[in-house]
Amino acid sequence: MKKTLVLLLSVFLLLASLGFLSGCGYEGYSGDHLDLYTVAINSVLWNNGHSFSADRYTDSQIEILDEDRYGRTIFTYYEKYYAGGGISFSALIICQSSNEKEVFYYEDVNYIVKEQKHTPNLKEFEKEEIEQLKAANDWNREIDYDKCIKKEITRQKPAVPYEQDVENRIIDEFHLTGGNYSLFVHLLTTDSANSDFIIYGYVMSDGGDIYFVGLGEGDNESLKELKFLVPENVFDYKTAFVEFKKTNNWT
Repeated sequence: MKKTLVLLLSVFLLLASLGFLSGCGYEGYSGDHLDLYTVAINSVLWNNGHSFSADRYTDSQIEILDEDRYGRTIFTYYEKYYAGGGISFSALIICQSSNEKEVFYYEDVNYIVKEQKHTPNLKEFEKEEIEQLKAANDWNREIDYDKCIKKEITRQKPAVPYEQDVENRIIDEFHLTGGNYSLFVHLLTTDSANSDFIIYGYVMSDGGDIYFVGLGEGDNESLKELKFLVPENVFDYKTAFVEFKKTNNWT
């Protein structure tokens, strides 16, 4: 029964990606918090950049919880589910600052995630968790822009760089050639030079489901290298993810 539901969901998502459902594809976030949306889609793994309703894409849910004296914002970000439907989470995130064009945040320490059960009712984050996240992000202290990552504000997730080459590397890495599988891949973010990038995704196959992260290196013409991480826990991945980036010289 579970496999049947996942298969039907995958067909739905495939049709949506091809524009066969109403709206012919997601046209971008249309809510009031474009800066916070940008921080979220560049920070947490396994986000679509949008949510789903009965037969169409919808905006992700963003709710501001608090703001400090220097303009920092702590907020929740929620999507109904990711790709094949095996992950549903809400994230607690902090944005350091923003202007009309850019957002600023502390990479890796600006979020925590919690599993959801495919429901729009967000699980409440504990007070202690909120305070720990605030402390890690210098809440109510002057903003240290030297610690910040800067990103241009966007309405939706950019395309995966070298998309066909990336897909081929994933197929080789997980030995998918000749098998029955569905593959979902998204871009998380790029480095300061826009040459290296981080992707993540999901493979649903007869051989089992795989959630993966990839760190790619390009030279503006071709994909040079793509290294992979398969976290043991898709909701408690931060330590392994940070170490993976350090090992591969992410800047």
